[in-house]
Amino acid sequence: MPALDIMRHMDPAQVRSRASVAAPQTASRAETAKADSGATLDTAFEDLLDIVNPLQHLPVVGTLYRAITGDTMGTVSKIAGDALYGGLWGAVCAVADSAFEAITGKDFGSTVLALATDVLGLDDDAPPTQIAAATPPARPVAQAGDSAEALAFGNALTAKGMDSEMASRAMYAYRRANGLLPVGLN
Repeated sequence: MPALDIMRHMDPAQVRSRASVAAPQTASRAETAKADSGATLDTAFEDLLDIVNPLQHLPVVGTLYRAITGDTMGTVSKIAGDALYGGLWGAVCAVADSAFEAITGKDFGSTVLALATDVLGLDDDAPPTQIAAATPPARPVAQAGDSAEALAFGNALTAKGMDSEMASRAMYAYRRANGLLPVGLN
């Protein structure tokens, strides 16, 4: 009410000047709020296209489509589209996928796609993963006191690259067959 009392005591020229000063501020506040929210006609239309585009919502196809085109989809568009094409279970899965994406930074499909490209070696940018060979330390095959033939046999096994466990078994069989084992180990 106090504003009306002030307006009554003012002449019409002052009222118009104050109204013209206040109007642009109100308009700029509305434009600022619209710009802050990001809601424009273009983004609303893009969200609508994301909702009705079936390529975005099919489980494997959607992931490949977004990976190839670089297209992204908002959370609301994902849930609405999955509910449209998948019904209640589509909406439930979209909410779970959105929660997973909020926690990990990637949705289910992108996580599986990253795993597949890593396992299959499809990522050209990444250097190949090197795996260390699990070779046990070599044990001498021949023992002190072996005959020249046993030493030659042990050297031949080592030269052929036979692992030490297999070479030890072969030497044991050789010694046993030729009666070279100490007494009590037969």
